[in-house]
Amino acid sequence: MGRGRIVWLALALLASSFQCKKADIIVPDENTPLDLRELTVVFVGASITENWDFARSFAGYPFQKVIHYDWDKTQAWDQVQARDPDIVVVKECAAYFYAGGGTPLGEYESSVRDMVERVRAIGAIPVLCTTIPVDVGRGDCTQAQLDDLRTFNDWLRSYCSGQGLVLLDYYQRIADAQGQLPAACHEGDGLHPNAAGYDILTPLVVPALESAL
Repeated sequence: MGRGRIVWLALALLASSFQCKKADIIVPDENTPLDLRELTVVFVGASITENWDFARSFAGYPFQKVIHYDWDKTQAWDQVQARDPDIVVVKECAAYFYAGGGTPLGEYESSVRDMVERVRAIGAIPVLCTTIPVDVGRGDCTQAQLDDLRTFNDWLRSYCSGQGLVLLDYYQRIADAQGQLPAACHEGDGLHPNAAGYDILTPLVVPALESAL
């Protein structure tokens, strides 16, 4: 189902009946929910998104991935738009926050705002994600990196609140009492979740996407 589905829903809520873009299905009234399984949901991210076993975590949901190894996800926009998405989920990876601190957070924030505008411009729904914490002292992970990451997450929460956007707060879900990625939840590098880590994050996703509808 493409972006036309979102426009179509708004009209349906006004008690009109419209034909779906890709299937002959009629919504009889506003009480008939959209089925997330019939929508095109695109997750934009890097290694953590790429390594997430969607078939295991989200059986029955045909979620798609656009993987781009750079903090500026607008560089992958053509790939995103080509999927004709209904929902676009955007996540920054902790690897792009500088180990020595001084991450150019203003540039990261600008990229996020640009992605949101692009997603909205094609009639799709943007959903943002906080960055998963690191385990300081493991691999190349540092306290300065974690501090920048947390500052970015604070901005993201405020931005989503102001914009009326759904936020997948992965950080809050998985962080330990020290605000770090628990040792039991990563591959040993302090950065990438293992299966146990993904199992903690998974229950957040579908309810959040359904709330975005």
